[in-house]
Amino acid sequence: MLLRYHITVALGLLACYAGVVFAASQSEVEIVYKCATAGPKTCFLNVVKLEDANHKLKLVDIEDKTILNIKGGSIVALQPQHCSSVFAKLEKVSIGRVGLKELCFAPSFVYVSAEHNRIRTLHVPEVAPGAYRVEVLRLNDNQLESVESMRAFVALKELHLERNTLSTLDMACFAEMPKLEKLYLAYNRLNVIASTVSELSLPALSVLALQNNTLTVFDLRTWSLPNLELLELSANNLTKVSGLDNVQALSDISLAGNRWQCHELDQMLEQLEKNDVTVKDGDVNCDGIRNSSICCTHVEQPTEETLQTNLAKFDTLRERYGEMEARFNETVQKTIHGFEAKIRGLKESYEKRNEEVVPVTPKPETMDGENDEEEQSTTDEMPAAERVEKAAQCDECVCSKESMDKVESKLAELEQKLVDNNALLKGLKDNQVQFSYMTVVAKHEFRTAVKRGEYKLKELSSMLAMLREHVKQKSTT
Repeated sequence: MLLRYHITVALGLLACYAGVVFAASQSEVEIVYKCATAGPKTCFLNVVKLEDANHKLKLVDIEDKTILNIKGGSIVALQPQHCSSVFAKLEKVSIGRVGLKELCFAPSFVYVSAEHNRIRTLHVPEVAPGAYRVEVLRLNDNQLESVESMRAFVALKELHLERNTLSTLDMACFAEMPKLEKLYLAYNRLNVIASTVSELSLPALSVLALQNNTLTVFDLRTWSLPNLELLELSANNLTKVSGLDNVQALSDISLAGNRWQCHELDQMLEQLEKNDVTVKDGDVNCDGIRNSSICCTHVEQPTEETLQTNLAKFDTLRERYGEMEARFNETVQKTIHGFEAKIRGLKESYEKRNEEVVPVTPKPETMDGENDEEEQSTTDEMPAAERVEKAAQCDECVCSKESMDKVESKLAELEQKLVDNNALLKGLKDNQVQFSYMTVVAKHEFRTAVKRGEYKLKELSSMLAMLREHVKQKSTT
């Protein structure tokens, strides 16, 4: 009897920690686990194996439980079918290192923890607005590349996304989360953080952790963060942060390990001092500025002499540009005149050849031929122009077929040359128009650069005058 009792207890414990596989058919497999008693509302599973996402999962004695704790095992994916059946009434779900790649969400979830897995996909089915109740979400140390699917978590208060693979982030994803208090985004690959909404408002946010990313600039000017107290910006590539003066509740900030420019850093530290914000970290082997230990890089401002030299170079370049433009225009005009002269020559040659064709008109024969000889001698004595004119007045002209074919061939050849020359001339004129437009654009850019240089020169001259006045006052005192 005692032996039978021990066997029964052992089988019960085995059912708590190991799954029982039921196969209704080869295509439908159901894996069953029995919850171990860890509390009146808690279902504890030491090991769960679900290596095929299509397999069904069944938990015995889960009906009255609201907390699920899976310590270990091997789970490839938890898909919507699992959340709609097994996890439909759970409020708190904790999943240990199980190699999870996909995670589903049920509207009943309030707390979800799936740290140190390989999650890439979040299954968040569309439900009624505001149906999801998730308040705390711990997904750090996974492989998430996007947070777009989290838009539906309007009740979220705390979000952990450290050590994922995020590279860009649209803060508009959190725009509908008025209760969000803590947002942890450290140790990702973030190089761009922006917002597609014109005015981002996160009224409850108190902690924003962005350290150990690759940010170069950070702009808060269009953000409303009335309760932000801690801002972590260390270990990025930041050179400038804009809009810190709008964060009135800020009390602590981290700035070390960036690439600050001394001028920008000085202005930022001055603003932080006015708002009683504490810089809680510092760089090593750095004197810093404004009694801080944050390193920065001085960007050399151009001197008056440098600006004068650059302006002289601008003048030289402008002269050279004018010379090149004049040469180009002269070359284009010469080419156009050359083609026009060639066309005129071809036309004159064509007309001259037409004049050389002298028609012959037969004369009536006389009895003695005396009139023929007299007319022939008179014609020979006429100038060439009169002979051509007289020949043109003939009623009939007699030319050989061979001569006419040659003339037609020459005419066709000349006509084709005229067509080709006209096309070439048109191309040259089009190029001239294009080059003229490019010249106007280049002149405009050059004038803009010169004006910018003149403005910088005036600004520097003013600064030098102020500096001289300051040195003069110091020397007198």
